[in-house]
Amino acid sequence: MKDGSSASGMINKVIRIGDTIRRPTNRWTPAVHSLLRHLEKAGLSEIPQVLGLDEDGREILTFLPGEVAYRPWPEILHGENGLTQIGTFIRRYHEAVKDFVPPENIEWHVPDLDWQPGQIIRHGDLGPWNTLWSDGQLSGVIDWDFAEPGEPLDDVAQFAWHGVPLRGDAVWRKAGFKDAPDVKTRLLALCTSYGANPVEVVDSLLRLQTEEIRRIKSLGSNGIEPWKFFRERGDAEETQEENRWLESNRRRILG
Repeated sequence: MKDGSSASGMINKVIRIGDTIRRPTNRWTPAVHSLLRHLEKAGLSEIPQVLGLDEDGREILTFLPGEVAYRPWPEILHGENGLTQIGTFIRRYHEAVKDFVPPENIEWHVPDLDWQPGQIIRHGDLGPWNTLWSDGQLSGVIDWDFAEPGEPLDDVAQFAWHGVPLRGDAVWRKAGFKDAPDVKTRLLALCTSYGANPVEVVDSLLRLQTEEIRRIKSLGSNGIEPWKFFRERGDAEETQEENRWLESNRRRILG
């Protein structure tokens, strides 16, 4: 992203000014800022740092260099090395966040979602599109707007869903693979680097997909973005199809 350029994401319009990113604030911004500040103190270098608010009331974050892994993905994500780096990052992130207790009376993006002891604050939107890569190395994990209380394996499961990917043939073609990826090997690389059992990750993903369908239908029908947009786009039906695909291919994926 060049200095002075802007981009519009699902939630915010983002502009780069020098070595900073400026974005509008939202009701969940204080919660996300408290999380990012905790992670900065814990020494997690792949996240944007919070620098405050500018004169227009926009949040100021540090700019992280690197290539965003939009489809088709950068070559590093076509191999196991990229997945290993992601799994290692998620493990480091979870170690850094495990003692984070959110301040009282803050809101997350998903309405009426409260942290409970024993939970962590997970990224909430952990897919290739929110990772940055430079010279074959993971250089950043961005867009923490969907951070929310949850279970640790949900982050691993979410990246497995979108980054292995456990989604059927159409997605791997769009991701730039020339041939069908070995999803069993790729899932194992992600899980091994994190320290997770692939069976438990697949179970978490099935539950995560079911919850996402519920949110799209419930929050979307109440006009809450971006789930309203997801509902209109047909994401509930698409996620249901991917859930059925995962169930029917479970034995092949897990061996």
